Amino acid sequence: MNDQSRPVLLVLNAGSSSIKFSLYDAAPQAEPRLRCVGTGSFEVRKDIERLIYRHTGSQTQMHEDWPRNDASPDGGTLFNVMDWIERHTDGQICAAAHRIVHGGNRSEVAAPIEPALMAEMQALVPVAPLHQPLCLAPISYLAREHRDILQFACFDTAFHHSLDPLETRFGLPRAMTDEGLRRYGFHGLSYEYIASVLPQYDQRAAHGRTIVAHLGNGASLCAMHNRVSRATTMGFTTLDGLLMGTRPGRLDPGLLLYLLRERGMSVQALQDLLYHQCGLLGVSGGIASDMRELSASRAPEAAEAIALFVRSVVREIGSLAAVLGGVDALVFTGGIGEHAVEVRSAILEGCAWLGVEHDASVKSEQAGCLSLPGSRVSAWTIATDENAVIARHALGLLHRSL
Repeated sequence: MNDQSRPVLLVLNAGSSSIKFSLYDAAPQAEPRLRCVGTGSFEVRKDIERLIYRHTGSQTQMHEDWPRNDASPDGGTLFNVMDWIERHTDGQICAAAHRIVHGGNRSEVAAPIEPALMAEMQALVPVAPLHQPLCLAPISYLAREHRDILQFACFDTAFHHSLDPLETRFGLPRAMTDEGLRRYGFHGLSYEYIASVLPQYDQRAAHGRTIVAHLGNGASLCAMHNRVSRATTMGFTTLDGLLMGTRPGRLDPGLLLYLLRERGMSVQALQDLLYHQCGLLGVSGGIASDMRELSASRAPEAAEAIALFVRSVVREIGSLAAVLGGVDALVFTGGIGEHAVEVRSAILEGCAWLGVEHDASVKSEQAGCLSLPGSRVSAWTIATDENAVIARHALGLLHRSL
């Protein structure tokens, strides 16, 4: 490190097989400005663990590999990540900010992490068993091994606290709704980023009715009016809504009762089925959960999985269009939304009835506008940046606490 006195904010975004991270200048400035120092990821692959990093403005990618260590997946992985970052960062990490998938009833986007808040987030693990433990593991590690680093939580659910009360309710007894069995919605940090930059792309969409499709291994839609969330497809958990990489999306709850009662499936087995064996992976017969692998396959099962994914997205877009009373724009983001050109095109063709005229000549993954100039409904690809949203909120809290 060249300048130990330079304060740096570390943003950690933990997933099932990877940790994405970014470094931001944390020095107070007369004119608040978000400055990213660099971005990286730590992935667990077949036989190795690989860290990839790129300084902002550099075309050179740095990487380092370690033998895979399954004996201590949390501590070992996080030790390697933090050791590498501290050895290569030009500055001193003074704070860390984390994406937390489930924030419960909290309406604020970010908060300092204290024991009471940690207990709150731990209590939500049963509602988000696939994600919440992964989000909390780095917090526990840093609290134990790097006690001098301030930590902040940024909640993926907060953006959807503007939902109409009818959108939060299920057809359950009112007492259960009052106990918190309601629609929360997720991917809020991604949707907040898209809402923040939408005016740069389309003023009409920014002030009107826009459906944003966050499509990746986890996938959902958000219906916005004037860049405020009005409806979304994920519900009480991250299982609801669209077909996903390994999750089924919308299901008849009677089917789950049948599996429990007639097939004798245990609750744990059912949870494993719903979070890890369904979706694209299940429909394709185990070929892949990754859209890139399915698109490269010639197997009819892979093609059917892709077709069902497209149908799922188109169906839910229609549902959200009804809630908004029409649509002015569609926005695609996330790994599939930004890069799977043929899948995106198929979704747009399925939405022609809404008034979107797809520009079929656009083949680029990086394209901005996807619709023809005279299209009644515009369509866009916008790369999301959850880490920038996390950093903005965390730096605001950090500087107020100094």
